[in-house]
Amino acid sequence: MNDSEWEQLLASSPRDAYEFLIEQYGGLIYTIVINKLGRFGTREDVEDCVSDIMVEFLKNAGNFSAVTGSLKTYISTVAKFRAIDAFRRISGQNNHYSGIDDEEINLPPSENNTEEEAEKRIFRQELWNIVKSLGEPDSSIIIYQYFYNRKISEIARILGMTSGAVQKRSLRARKKIGVILENGDYYE
Repeated sequence: MNDSEWEQLLASSPRDAYEFLIEQYGGLIYTIVINKLGRFGTREDVEDCVSDIMVEFLKNAGNFSAVTGSLKTYISTVAKFRAIDAFRRISGQNNHYSGIDDEEINLPPSENNTEEEAEKRIFRQELWNIVKSLGEPDSSIIIYQYFYNRKISEIARILGMTSGAVQKRSLRARKKIGVILENGDYYE
């Protein structure tokens, strides 16, 4: 079914159009939401966000036109912006990074190559503790940049800083992390 046919289906049978949307683009929407919410969001947060996206899209489906763009692009854009809104709301509630549970980092290793896996877990825990010890806003900058793959401009907007300031702080924080790891000076 092409985009024009979907528009006609929406006009004649909104329920069928909704079902087609879920079947065709549900996976894409979930992927976008999970990517944007990162580890901040719970399963319920993801489900709520996906539901909000679908409701908003259907309420504003009249704004979509197959002549001006593709359905996939339109729904991806709606999903992206709603997921970003949800991320901001959730991350504000979680004080920037408390969504990452220490329990997740401390899970026992699996039976496959346990020594190597244990070393990786210890290193990840140590790295996480070092990042948390940097203080604000440096720890938030590193978390947004490397744990959530945010761009400097996005981080600057979220933290209310200039892009240049975020870039300089990121560079200094990374150097500090490198020195701590190299010298083995960090003990919790």
